[in-house]
Amino acid sequence: MGHPDSRPSPLALPRAFVACLAPLVVPSPAIANPPTPPSTGTQTSVLDPVLVTAPAPTAAPPLALAESPVRTEILRPADLPFAVSPKLSDLLDYQPGLRVESNCQNCNASELRVLGLAQSYLAITTDGLLTVSGLAGVYGLEQIPTTILDRIEITKGGGSVLHGPGAVAGSLNLVPRDPTHTHFDLDATWHRMEGRSSGDRPNTDVVAVFETMARNAPFGVIAYGLQSFVQGIDLNRDRFTEVTRRDLYGGGLRTVYRPSPEVRLALDYFYSFENRRGGEDGPALDLPDHETFLSEHLESARHVGLLTWDHEVSDAFDYRLGFAAARTDRDSYYGGVGPLGYAPPGTPDHDPRVPERLATRFPEFTGAFDDPSGPFYRADWSPALGYGTTGNLLLSTDLLAHRHFGEDHTLSAGYQFRSESIDDRTGLGRTFRDRYENHGLLLQHTWRMSDPWEVVYGIRGDHHSAVQSVIPSPRAAILYRPTPDFDLRFGAATGFRAPELFDEDLHISNVGGELVVVSPHPDLREERSHAFHLSPVWRFAPGWELGGHLFHTGLQDTFFTDLATDDPDTPGVIEATKINAGRAEIFGAESSLLYRTGRFAAELGYVEQRSRFAHPQVLLGSPDDPLDPPVTSRRFARTPDRYGVAKITWDDRRWRAFVAARITGPMDVPHVVNHPTTGELLQNELARSPWFVTVDLGAARTWTLGGHHRLTLQAGVKNVFNEYQDDLDAGPFRDPAYVYGTRFPRTWYAGLTLAF
Repeated sequence: MGHPDSRPSPLALPRAFVACLAPLVVPSPAIANPPTPPSTGTQTSVLDPVLVTAPAPTAAPPLALAESPVRTEILRPADLPFAVSPKLSDLLDYQPGLRVESNCQNCNASELRVLGLAQSYLAITTDGLLTVSGLAGVYGLEQIPTTILDRIEITKGGGSVLHGPGAVAGSLNLVPRDPTHTHFDLDATWHRMEGRSSGDRPNTDVVAVFETMARNAPFGVIAYGLQSFVQGIDLNRDRFTEVTRRDLYGGGLRTVYRPSPEVRLALDYFYSFENRRGGEDGPALDLPDHETFLSEHLESARHVGLLTWDHEVSDAFDYRLGFAAARTDRDSYYGGVGPLGYAPPGTPDHDPRVPERLATRFPEFTGAFDDPSGPFYRADWSPALGYGTTGNLLLSTDLLAHRHFGEDHTLSAGYQFRSESIDDRTGLGRTFRDRYENHGLLLQHTWRMSDPWEVVYGIRGDHHSAVQSVIPSPRAAILYRPTPDFDLRFGAATGFRAPELFDEDLHISNVGGELVVVSPHPDLREERSHAFHLSPVWRFAPGWELGGHLFHTGLQDTFFTDLATDDPDTPGVIEATKINAGRAEIFGAESSLLYRTGRFAAELGYVEQRSRFAHPQVLLGSPDDPLDPPVTSRRFARTPDRYGVAKITWDDRRWRAFVAARITGPMDVPHVVNHPTTGELLQNELARSPWFVTVDLGAARTWTLGGHHRLTLQAGVKNVFNEYQDDLDAGPFRDPAYVYGTRFPRTWYAGLTLAF
């Protein structure tokens, strides 16, 4: 598809711990009620002795999580049975301090927020190498499989200099597991969502994994494939989808070669293809996009390859060399007869069957379709309008060496290179072609002082092709452990984001029936950041752990999308501009309480934060247009001040059961209110969402069939009480960006796993 043309006593520590968490106030929450153009044109859930490569994935000797000055949380897919999904987005939903949200009613574009900062502030890596570009990030969270992951390393805040310059919110490192033995796993899950389905095909997730490695052999392989399908769902019976129809196929291969204990070579390849379409529901999901009332249709293909080489030359020296390449191609359509119109009667491109079908299905618009000068006809319409293509290539190289001076000092030096090219033709008047490069040099010293101190500090210098000078970024982290039961971490980091197109810019959003196309301002400057955090952890009794995380991030020359630069001569399209909007700050406190003993585990996590611009920003409308009055605010839109998670699990190897809940507090949501039949703007408003408490529960039973063969059956319900937005916009002139709260309605599921 595309355009046709294109240590004191532990008992003395509570006082210090409470002082660290003094700013945290915990209120009582109130529960809330392929498109084709026509031919005519751990601090995991627990600080256990899990080994992580700290302070970043390298060939350095692994440190126990509790011994790393850089606060790193470990998330293992096997420890989260309640995710019931092979997709990364569903796994991250249950991690304290993280929120996965849907940003579009039409296409369900999802985004990960870390302590209030958007996904574009996060470095998403695979085995320490950048693999998720701005384009891939638009829908990538639902396309990245967790099938062969050993763990996910989550760093909140600036981390160490080994993380990239743009890791302002932190980093998310996906670490694949190495093959260990020969076996085969098959996992299949069936889902049923509330709402009116657009077809009979069931929602399914199917994953197959084959792993082989002979005993004491130096070579092992993991091969895997996955299929995921979600049917389009209309929740308010307005004949338009709220849940997008998605069909995803993918597969990959991981090979690991260890010719000696000191050398490891790993090669990974993954391919995925997704067809995603939303808008007018039912049979219309299979019609040409430009003939429907409203359609957002994406076909995305991704190729990802990685090569890593780890070599421990001696006890005093080791190094790592890594290379990654990720190619993303997307064919897209954003529009429909509602936003972009149709060919008037009497013109060569007019097909009378199109308005006849629409008038039959939407009788409230019959008169408008009978009027050649009505709102749905456009003299300059062409069949290619709205169809676009985007190509993106991301290359990254990482060379990191470590020199160890005894057990107390490690000096790390490295070079990191990133190149990203993008060719974007939207079919809506924007053509963007550019290539970015970033060269980074880094130096870091890890100093294991005599008890109870350990320090990691360093500096990196980056030269970005869109920035004139080299930007230094110093970072440091300190660990203080006066007793084995109490840790106190402090971190400080600086960073920047260069003036590029990010994931939110490459998604053509729909605001009140008009399509928003974002372009960077010619004088756009880099965005600078500084971040601080203080994180105490107290293991006050066997199995119990109390943790906290005070954080503050300041932004200078904050990137912001200005809608007031719209060209009034382009109906149906808003030409927005990315600008610098001055200062902003995000600060708050995260707290967690964990209990684990034997077969039982429980965890509570809660965040209280504030996200503010220094000066009010225009979220909707234009100060110079009385017909489109502005809505301004200092608050970050769609960012709650309060949110949390709760998880309870029971696992005795035969039976497994869980209850999990996600709490989302009120947030400000911009809303364009249009007339339901004419599309005329009625008002711009800043709505305040209610509280949401989303509860999931499920159970599973495992049988041993003999030898290593196992069968597991599972069933459960997600969003048990169907907590979902109750004021969804309706009709072809709805504001699809007016979405908040729980991503999906109540969903029943059942599945089985075969392992042998």
